[in-house]
Amino acid sequence: MGIIRKLAIGVALLVAVPTLLMIFRLAQSQYHLVTMTHTMSEISPHDPVFSSPSYQRYFGGRRWAKIESFGSGIAISLATVRPELRTSPEVFAAEVFRLLWNSRMSTQFNGPPSPQPPGVGAVSASDSIRAEVVEANPTDMTLTITTIATGFTGGLEVIQVLFNHEQGAAGVLIKYIWHNDVVLPRKWYQYLSIWLQLTGRRIWLMNVLNNVGGVGDGYAADQGQEQEQSSPGVKAEL
Repeated sequence: MGIIRKLAIGVALLVAVPTLLMIFRLAQSQYHLVTMTHTMSEISPHDPVFSSPSYQRYFGGRRWAKIESFGSGIAISLATVRPELRTSPEVFAAEVFRLLWNSRMSTQFNGPPSPQPPGVGAVSASDSIRAEVVEANPTDMTLTITTIATGFTGGLEVIQVLFNHEQGAAGVLIKYIWHNDVVLPRKWYQYLSIWLQLTGRRIWLMNVLNNVGGVGDGYAADQGQEQEQSSPGVKAEL
């Protein structure tokens, strides 16, 4: 019995240690994402996004049963940004849009990276979700989100880029709004879905943070492959 008990304890440890290590790494990753990004648990109903042309076109003039929203953003010191991206807000924003679009394409169906930012009509789709660019301005971009199975366009995602040369800082903010025709009892997997949506955008923002930076006056050329080095970032209220 003593040998069997010891064997059982050994097997339990072999199972428990990797599991605990995985949980620790997941918690560490989440802590890093949360501390390096700013989160809006809900977008104010008075936010300008609700009066924007794109919002009014797709969702205005209709009474929705429930509107859910969140926002996530980062602030970046311009001192850490590659020199050619500091020339103007438009140049910086174009690179941000390209990086975020490539992250979406890679997440949804492992699509190849694009050397250019997306324009109006660009589509990224998986088996379940379809994202389409419906508005592209110099420092903001808007996408609609459609559920493939039902054909229901319920989501609007707005990406805003802030750029202040005088203060030496820039910011990127993603606002996500989802509309519901009916209110149903919330299932556990729906909470998980919201968490995954927010976590995914935090990861995309960190990819932006890691790829707009340079080291001194030199930096690695992109050539369609995102840089792997990290650059320091600053959390701020956006």
